[in-house]
Amino acid sequence: MGPTTTTVPENEKSRALSVPARRKILFILPKTAEFGGLERHLLDLLPRLRESQLDPLIVCFAQDIISEHLDRDQHAQAIVKCEEKPESLWDWVRLIREARPDIVVFVYSWIEAFPWQAPVAALLAGARRRFSIHHLIANPPPPPARGWSPRNMLRRLMGRRARYLLGVSISGRVSNMTICVSNAVREVLVNAYRFPARKTVTVRNGVSTSKFVPSKMGGAAVRTRLGVGLEDFVLVCAARLAEAKGVNILLQAVSRVVRQGISCKCIILGDGPLKEKLQDEANSLGLWGHVFFEGFQKDVRPYLHAGSAFILTSHLEGLPLSVLEAMSCGLPCIVTNVGGSAEAVKNHVTGLVIPPASVEAAADAILYLATHPNERAEMASKTREEVKRYFDIEKRMAELIGVITR
Repeated sequence: MGPTTTTVPENEKSRALSVPARRKILFILPKTAEFGGLERHLLDLLPRLRESQLDPLIVCFAQDIISEHLDRDQHAQAIVKCEEKPESLWDWVRLIREARPDIVVFVYSWIEAFPWQAPVAALLAGARRRFSIHHLIANPPPPPARGWSPRNMLRRLMGRRARYLLGVSISGRVSNMTICVSNAVREVLVNAYRFPARKTVTVRNGVSTSKFVPSKMGGAAVRTRLGVGLEDFVLVCAARLAEAKGVNILLQAVSRVVRQGISCKCIILGDGPLKEKLQDEANSLGLWGHVFFEGFQKDVRPYLHAGSAFILTSHLEGLPLSVLEAMSCGLPCIVTNVGGSAEAVKNHVTGLVIPPASVEAAADAILYLATHPNERAEMASKTREEVKRYFDIEKRMAELIGVITR
């Protein structure tokens, strides 16, 4: 009796051929001890990778800040590894080669989050698709040497600034694409850091307009717990309590408004290295009963629903998710003109845009919204539509995945 053969029907063959092969995508996160907007952006991206047949592997350094925030489906989908940060080019090559990814994505919280060896290692390790996502606007590079002496000309060619620019810009040159969360972030990378313009694109952050919705009664419990009246003007600020967020400016501005007899309350959500210092400053300004430090909140929606307006007095930003979430909940926003904040908030349309580091400007903006309820309501009526039009998460994530997979 001869060997048995199995004939696969043609329609089964074509169906098998039509199923795309799964690929591995490696996300490398910067070393940090705190969970923030960058990590939230990644968690929003993970479930949307399934349709693209991408299996995610996430590498953290020193501390795993991702796993505790994954839901059950994300735990089943993604592998998270905590590694020691590589010290040399070949350490980086080994890390990436061991993962054997088809796609590598370096996620930058600041421009120096990874050394030049990291993106070069992705190329040497054989990763065919290499990307970086930049979440924060970069500070200006060191100024060039002045004068036309031979020494200064040599410094311009080979000095500290030239070496620094070369080290930073290598990422933009060896990556298939550099993705920026706002036009402001992109402009600095292209114009100041010499990233190739054709390989540097903007894909803005997005927010779920089905999850973040206005609710008149949703914040009643928060107001009651904090002893805030239904008619009180309430500011909400969600920010890491660090120098870049300028929360001290907010405290001083609230103090000025309160001293003018305005019933202004401020809820601050977030944690960070300046928490105790900021609490002490609030007490020294006499803001007990006016400012409430509520710490990190996994779900900020009840606080947004309790608010009359949102405020972020940052010195440095990319495109803050907290602002988009507040706008989606129908809050007018006060933001400083840094990073992409002014790309989200239109001055006197969906909020107020003020210069950074100005207590006077912040106080004036708070006072305006607190004492102009009709104008505030007009701004609030437009914020959600602005988010739906330009910052819807499904559209922005589809655009991001399209850049990575095309």
